[in-house]
Amino acid sequence: MKLDNTDVRILKVLQENGRLSFRQIADRVKVSVPTVSSKVGSMENMGIIKGYTATLDPEKLGGISVVLSIKTKPVDIKKVAEQFQENESVRQIFMLSSGKLMLMCTFHHQHLINDFLSKMADIHEIIEFDIANIVTVVKENQRATVTPESSVVLTCNYCKKEIHDNAYKVKKDDREYYVCCPVCQKGFEVKYDGIKADSVNVKA
Repeated sequence: MKLDNTDVRILKVLQENGRLSFRQIADRVKVSVPTVSSKVGSMENMGIIKGYTATLDPEKLGGISVVLSIKTKPVDIKKVAEQFQENESVRQIFMLSSGKLMLMCTFHHQHLINDFLSKMADIHEIIEFDIANIVTVVKENQRATVTPESSVVLTCNYCKKEIHDNAYKVKKDDREYYVCCPVCQKGFEVKYDGIKADSVNVKA
């Protein structure tokens, strides 16, 4: 599924400043406010726009940022990654094609790094790891880049598989959902209508 030129321009404006109003975005992109509202809503539903947050400087907040590279057996990599998901100091987790995990972490005291590493010793699936402090940030942009060639990989709202080809659009209660095939479309509609009916019955 391809983005059109208006989608691309809207996303570029939002990447520069996510605090802009729809009217301000419309003025910059040269389209109507309803067009911006509709397109932003659609891209939120598709998961392209994940949220709107402030970008904070960890060093200005007294943080010590480190990069961890962790080696495990391929069969254990997901299990090990799950061990870190709820840890507030672990800011990003990446599974690499090399079979390793890469963690971006921020701590506010050196002893917290030591405590973290001590707890890692209890994760027996970890074979080895490397750690390095981030000394200087040379460049730090969002990973997403937006170009006219950008295509959207959707997730089926029913079977949860990725959709690389044409998606089927289902509109329910002024919101758009995407499924991969007519079978999932039927299943999604039945499930959605059932949940909605149950909700109405509970309120009654």
